[in-house]
Amino acid sequence: MQIDIIGTAAEVNDQRVAGRNVAVIDVFRATSVMITAMRNGAREIIPVTGIEESFRLRDLIAQAHRQADDPGPVLLGGERNTVIIEGFDLDNSPLRYTPDIVRDATIIMSTTNGTRAVNCAQGAADEIYIAALLNADAVAQRLGEQGKDTALICSGRHDRFTIEDALCAGMMARYLANHYEYTLTDFAWWCADVYQRYETDLMQALGHCEHYRNIKGRWAADIEWCLTRNMTDITPHITKEGGIRP
Repeated sequence: MQIDIIGTAAEVNDQRVAGRNVAVIDVFRATSVMITAMRNGAREIIPVTGIEESFRLRDLIAQAHRQADDPGPVLLGGERNTVIIEGFDLDNSPLRYTPDIVRDATIIMSTTNGTRAVNCAQGAADEIYIAALLNADAVAQRLGEQGKDTALICSGRHDRFTIEDALCAGMMARYLANHYEYTLTDFAWWCADVYQRYETDLMQALGHCEHYRNIKGRWAADIEWCLTRNMTDITPHITKEGGIRP
């Protein structure tokens, strides 16, 4: 069994993920938001690439809920370049997705990088999981138990590699190698080695991270949350219908 790591959403294609189980990672902040929302009781998250598509889908689902006398709210969440999308209910801060807001909600989510990575993997991959530092070991264990070749997709930022996603992927690759005897591709080995070197001080590694430097002033509380390791064992996955469920 082999584990590969894909450095950015732009590198995802059918050949890289076909026949493999996949975990999509966007630590700052899309997958951290999804995991937090699911942990706090969200019913489903639907990843959408386009903004107009998000509004149309929100209206369709809300209408279906009314016809079915379903009280579950339908919310729009996401960002473009870290800023909330005009007309959306929530931005991309995991701390906004509290139980009183998201419990039983269907959330239509559109982000700059994370939802794109999720959508790129659909079709060719077998099972697709949502991962971040918040649930890294739980997802790695789920993947290892299934015993299949695996690809970890780092969403990156604007088609460029980011250190925070690589640290999470390296953490998961190391877990799979140690507990399930996976072999690692060159890049997976490199990510696992970097994670091991900075395991006791992730902030030291993030000092070299452009993405972190760009957002740390505005999103300090979010960053602290997103860097919390293994605080939940939830393993959100993509259903056959394309939504994300716990």
